[in-house]
Amino acid sequence: MNTTEHLLTCLAEECAELQQAISKALRFGLQDRYPGASTTNAQDIAKESIDVLAVIDLLQEQGIITQPRETKAMYDAKRKRVNEYMKYAKITGALDG
Repeated sequence: MNTTEHLLTCLAEECAELQQAISKALRFGLQDRYPGASTTNAQDIAKESIDVLAVIDLLQEQGIITQPRETKAMYDAKRKRVNEYMKYAKITGALDG
């Protein structure tokens, strides 16, 4: 295994851990704590998000991936799309509110 494969494997694992934290929050609630755990599901999501970003930074530092020049525009466009789909989901009754 080379550095690229190692870091990509780490990223996949961190994404899976983030997915698991999100799934637990959906099943049991954001403020629930796993028995014996000191953190809530919301805190676990925040922690796992940071772990994903840290591995992405390592991939960028190694030159394995690059950050697009238009990152801010891409970020803003994604937020806009999500908000538009949330409005549509409310109209269709799929989303409360």
